[in-house]
Parts: sequence; structure tokens; C-alpha cells
Amino acid sequence: MNQAAPPGEQNRKFIKDQVQLSANPCITLFEQQKVSYQELGISPSDPLLDTLEKINQQAEIIRLERKGIRALQYVGVIQVNHHTVQILPKIDYDPSVEKTSPITLSPKESEKLTAARNLIHMFIYVNGLKLHSQTLGALSTTRAGWLEMLTQLFATELLNQLRQGYHRDYVQQEDRLPFLRGRWNISRQFSHHPNLIEGLDVNYDDFLPDTPLNRVFRLAVRQMQPLSREQSNRNLLADLDDWLHPVQIHPHASLHLDQIHFTRLNERFKAAFDLARLFLTGHSITLLPGKQQAFVFTLDMNQLFERFVTRLLQFNAKRILPREWQECTVETQGGKAPRYLARPHLANAKPVIHLKPDILIKSFGKTRLIIDAKYKNFPDLIAYQNVVKDDLYQMITYATRFECPNVLLIYPRSIQTSPTVPLVLEIEQSPIRVFIATLNLHQPLNKLDGLIKEFREIMTCIHNHSK
Repeated sequence: MNQAAPPGEQNRKFIKDQVQLSANPCITLFEQQKVSYQELGISPSDPLLDTLEKINQQAEIIRLERKGIRALQYVGVIQVNHHTVQILPKIDYDPSVEKTSPITLSPKESEKLTAARNLIHMFIYVNGLKLHSQTLGALSTTRAGWLEMLTQLFATELLNQLRQGYHRDYVQQEDRLPFLRGRWNISRQFSHHPNLIEGLDVNYDDFLPDTPLNRVFRLAVRQMQPLSREQSNRNLLADLDDWLHPVQIHPHASLHLDQIHFTRLNERFKAAFDLARLFLTGHSITLLPGKQQAFVFTLDMNQLFERFVTRLLQFNAKRILPREWQECTVETQGGKAPRYLARPHLANAKPVIHLKPDILIKSFGKTRLIIDAKYKNFPDLIAYQNVVKDDLYQMITYATRFECPNVLLIYPRSIQTSPTVPLVLEIEQSPIRVFIATLNLHQPLNKLDGLIKEFREIMTCIHNHSK
């Protein structure tokens, strides 16, 4: 049954107070990119740099150098007062390949927008978010930064679900009533209110929207409001705060995220919950002198890429694996039987260093191929010296312990590199072969047919070479 729309006015003051934030430009960097202070329009003594230095004391996100700043491997957003610093991955593409995309953008605007969209689509795919069609439609038209895109996804999705009806559950209430309702709390009654004329102390269950799930939503809304600089997003968050007005604000609701479970009765809120969890666990607040705050929100691109490649193969195994491997199983994180690197030479000593390759392709208990995804810059497969030595040593260890001579290192492809067959490194005096390949992320990642075809070509080459 549809709910009546809330008044939607009590949070408007917040919007008016922050309208000025939209006028401040966003500094956008791409991972590993260096930009001079002159290009940024700031001096080496700018207060923003002092703030970044304080943030780096917790975790170095942006390196401050003598003549400029350099983004590292982190992707994220830093907001300090009216300044916003956005770091994007190098996964942009030509927007003209999308029929609905504007083609009037400047090259720099196109690079930022398409990289932000691809980052969002990777996140949606990796987390298996089942979003409302209206939510995805809004994403295809926005030109905001990636954090604003993520905020828009969350706010639009949650608002669409709330309009269909609140999530309600039986919530235990404690009250003093002139009549008996539920259970009479005799111990509290006679220890605090022995005079029965004042009423009865009772406990009862009421079917209310003030549930743990809705408390998570309201906390996420409240925490995202200071971060949003887009007028449309601030409006959406203000509307959500009004919708969730019957729900209590619990500052520690995020501590109980793992205790929330989904059934057929609340499954439609799962996507919004996953986004709320990201907001509540993925950002930190740094206190600065003068009661100022810096908001830091980061995503680990190494983990995101690994999970993206793993899910791509898991859910498209029939389309990716060659015909001879169609009956193979795909196991992740080292498979069902754990393997370790070493065991101390001591009585009853436990093995150490759990080996967990991203993907195992197995057939009748035998490992046919080991795959590990690495989010590192690999511009040219021909320049095999670019392979990180640690990656090579790791794959040789996997091949030895899992008794599998064929291992695959897979990297994201640089935009300058054309598609090519995997590079093969044969390990001296060993049957081990390390295949090295790249996947092209410089294409719209809301459509995966191109990547699936490319992945299949890689796997077919490896199969043919390993016969």
C-alpha cells in the first residue's frame, strides 16, 4: 500500500546553508597522476595542503611533492571545507559509443565522466546490486563526480522503495499505561513505581518502521548530507530524512550491520542497504583545528578489480571457458581445501601463510589453471620486464603448492595498448608457465559482452598452449 508523501520541509535549511558549496570547483586527479600546484591554481603554502598532510598521517592517499601533488593507488574523495579532491581510476572510454551520451563534452570532461560511470558500474556488478530501473536511468544522464553518482544511486533507490511502503517489523516497547498491554513488567513496576495508581509498567511489541534496517538508512542519510555538493542530491537526501522521521537516530547503528538479515519480506531494500553499508564503512572523518572536519571516502581498486574479474568468470563461465573446459568448476580464494606455504618444524605446529589465489579452474579434483588479478599499470605485454617480480614469485608458489603448471596473471590494460594474445614466461628448469594478459576496461562496463569475448580469447589461447 502506498504511503502519503511527507511534508519535505523540515530539512530545507540544511540545503540553503550549503548552496554555496556547489560553486567551488572539484580538483580531479587520476590514479598515479601528478599535477603541479600551478595547474591546480594553488600555492605550496595553501592551507589545503596542510590538511592533506594531516590526512596522510592516517593513510597516505595523495603524495605531496615539492612542485605538485601525486595521486597514488587509492580511488576516493576528500572534502575539506569548500574544497573537493576526487581521484578516479584510469578506466575512461569514448562517450560517443553510447547512444544516449552527450558528445559535446570536452576531452577532459569526457575522461572524468566516463571513468566515474565505469567505476560505479564495476561497483554495482561486483556487489550484485539489483537496482530499480529508474535508479539506473538517472545514472546514465548525470554528469556529477563518482561520489555524487553513488549518492544519487543510494538516495534514488531508497526513495523508490520507501514510496512503495516502509519496512516495518515488531519492535519491543516499554511504557507505563493505564491498562495492561503485552506483558506486565512486575520487577520494574515494584522497584520504580509501586503505586499502581500511576499506571502499569508493560512491555509489548508494536508493528513500527523504527527497525534496525531503517536506523541504518537514516544514519547513512545523515552522514552523507554534509558530503553532497550537488543540489539534486541534497534535495533527495533531505526528502529521505523527512521520510525516515519516524525512525530514531542511533549513532552506533553501523555497529550492527552484520546482524541485519534479509527475507522475502524485506529483500527489496537489499540494494539500498549495500550502498548504505558502503557509506558507513568506507569513509572516515578527520578532526582539524578549529572544530573543522575533513571527510575522506576511498575504495580499494585492487580488491574491486580482483572481485570484478572473479565475478565475471564465475557468472559467465560457459561463455568464457573453452569447449574442453566446459565441465570444469570455478573455485575462488584458494578453493575448498586450504593450502599453506610452510609449516614450522615443531610438534603440533600449525601451518603458516594461507595461499588464496583469486580463481582455480578445476576438473575432477585437479587444478587446470590458476588465475590471479592484479590492479597494476601494465602498458605493454611485449615489455615483459614490467611484470612485478613479487607477482611472478607469488604465481610460482601457487603453481608449486597447487601442483598446477599453468598460471595466469591478469592486469587492466592501458588505453595505449592494443589487444594481444597472452605473453608466456617459461620458468627455467621447471614445467611452470606463467601467462600474462590484460583486460580492456576502457569501454562501457554496463555492457560486458566485449569483455567476455576478450576473456574467452585469452582462455582459449592458454588452453591451446598448455596441451
